[in-house]
Amino acid sequence: AVPSSANLLTSLRLLGGARVAMTSGSPVKRPAPQQEGGDSSGTEEFVPISPKLKQPRKYTEAELEAEVEKRVQEALARQAARVEPPPMPAGDVLSIGDPVCGLIQLPWPARAFVDSRIFQRMRHIKQLGMCPYVYAGATHSRFLHSLGTSYLALELMKELQRRQLELNITNRDVLCVTLAGLCHDLGHPCYSHMFEHFMHKQGAVMRSAAAARQQALTLEEEALATRYERWTHEAASIRLLRLLFEELREPLREAGLTRDAEGDDFSFIEELIDPNKKELEQKLGTGRLKADWSQIMRGRPVEKAWMYEVVSNWRSGIDVDKFDYFRRDAYFLGIKRQFEHERYIKTVTVVMDPDGVPTLSPPSKDKDVLRDNMLELRKTLHHMAYQHKTVKKLESHMIDVLLLLNEGVRLTGEGGKKMTLAEAALEVDRVAYLKLTDSFVEGILLSGEDTCNHKACKEYEDRILNRRLMRMVATWDLPREGETVVVRDGKSTFVTQTLCPSEGAVIRGVLDGYDTACKTERPSVPRRDVPIEELRCFIAAFHTGMKDQDPMCRVVFHAKTGSAVPQQQGEDGGAKPLRRKVFVFWNPPYSKAGDEEETTLKRLHSAFKDWAENLIKQHVPTSMPPPPSPGKQAQRGPSPAASPVRALASATSQPLARKRSLKIATSARDDDDERALGRAR
Repeated sequence: AVPSSANLLTSLRLLGGARVAMTSGSPVKRPAPQQEGGDSSGTEEFVPISPKLKQPRKYTEAELEAEVEKRVQEALARQAARVEPPPMPAGDVLSIGDPVCGLIQLPWPARAFVDSRIFQRMRHIKQLGMCPYVYAGATHSRFLHSLGTSYLALELMKELQRRQLELNITNRDVLCVTLAGLCHDLGHPCYSHMFEHFMHKQGAVMRSAAAARQQALTLEEEALATRYERWTHEAASIRLLRLLFEELREPLREAGLTRDAEGDDFSFIEELIDPNKKELEQKLGTGRLKADWSQIMRGRPVEKAWMYEVVSNWRSGIDVDKFDYFRRDAYFLGIKRQFEHERYIKTVTVVMDPDGVPTLSPPSKDKDVLRDNMLELRKTLHHMAYQHKTVKKLESHMIDVLLLLNEGVRLTGEGGKKMTLAEAALEVDRVAYLKLTDSFVEGILLSGEDTCNHKACKEYEDRILNRRLMRMVATWDLPREGETVVVRDGKSTFVTQTLCPSEGAVIRGVLDGYDTACKTERPSVPRRDVPIEELRCFIAAFHTGMKDQDPMCRVVFHAKTGSAVPQQQGEDGGAKPLRRKVFVFWNPPYSKAGDEEETTLKRLHSAFKDWAENLIKQHVPTSMPPPPSPGKQAQRGPSPAASPVRALASATSQPLARKRSLKIATSARDDDDERALGRAR
């Protein structure tokens, strides 16, 4: 119960001249100073308690009474804000045991979403696509990941609702964010992210076919190819979410979701899943985000802008979606490393960024924890699993299988319309698209009953089941600006620009040098033609979530006092910038590997090395700077703010001492392997 202002004031008066402290920053009552002649003034002096007590303020009795009344009203308001609706019946709460999050409990409206065909199909979609063929335990599904993301979103919202009453977080807000976490991956078809590459390949196939005919695409064909190349699972998620809104109109109305002065709950959930990141970042960079917020987002006003950072954080990428899949993927991959998301949820708060827009703010002392335990874990997962060389091979083979299936399989869509796999995904057909699961595709491939799919079934058996994979020509970590590369002749070369060739340029470079390699690498072996279709190139990016930007510089941290810490500009000293890696594979028609195939692989590898060295030489300065003088400036080295290119232009600057040898790996056997095999024979 909250005491009345009269009772508080009476208590203060009964204490008389004793020193009374209410709270930090509250008034202190003490006797008034004696006037000349020994008489008191008849008034009392009230001095506020301040941590520094520099300029005490005097309170009259009337001011004290007003202050007490104000604090009582604030306490009553806080008490009213804590009032929750009656608890939901236990039978309506969705409870699921999860190996990663433990017992997951979600509010009853979530059950209506989970118990729908659109959501249940995710039980048959593996989270990591082709990774289970390399890491056998990584068979977890999108279904479990969606439940875990929803649970973490709910826990974060409830924690902030409890700790920061001034945010005015309503139960509608909590439910909307929870449902957004639950439905954020609805649009994933079979094999998760790999299917997006298959869709983009459809556009490339259309362009290649037009080029082979030496004809340009018509306007309709150009529009169709562009739609394929821009297809994303996020857009498909929004389409399926709107279907669920139609199906669950009555349960959502009972849950209180609506459109009114407080906001549009349905647009809010959609924007939480797929925010307009490009426009938001543009407004943030120009300082117009607060003023133009209502023109971009319709779900909630700018005072609740921080909610858009919970499920899909457009600002820094640190959100509950990554909290769950980092921990879940590491668990099922067998990687003994995880991010402690409970600490983040318990300590994060909402503060204003420099432009006056509320944002999620972790404590400044947790900066290294976030970097080392979360962002670096992301790079580890990409190195060990997502961008593993064998996973890339398997994905490429599976895309070939899907291309063959796309020619033979016809799905029945809405209204009985027959559609290919790609057409069903492009239109997000409410009947045909729901069939695109791992189980559906593998059922067709394993049965082999339809003669129209014979080629696809044979390719799947040879490449995936029997594991007759393409050969690795080369892998190469592309050097970054400011690094010194040691080439084959032993000379050190200083790179003045981060190398970023296109995949097509890599393949053309290898083919251009192939004839020369045939003359130098085992010239006695006949030359084998290598058509461009047999070479595959992938350029993987390893970073902390925002490519060449440092996410830590986008986060507004707060100090112990609760005030925001000024954002750091540029790159943090502990940041590890973007690193790109080139994979080149050779995919010849399957045959038992012999001397001719091994020789061809070595020649391709040699051609790639020649291309790589020529690429490096194109980004080398014409003259190296003279060695630094023994003065103080040379001892100090270049300024941290100076780029390596500027350091090269300065005669007194010391070039960075980062050296990388030109390490280019291949799966071809070297001469020592050949001699060992000969002795074994």
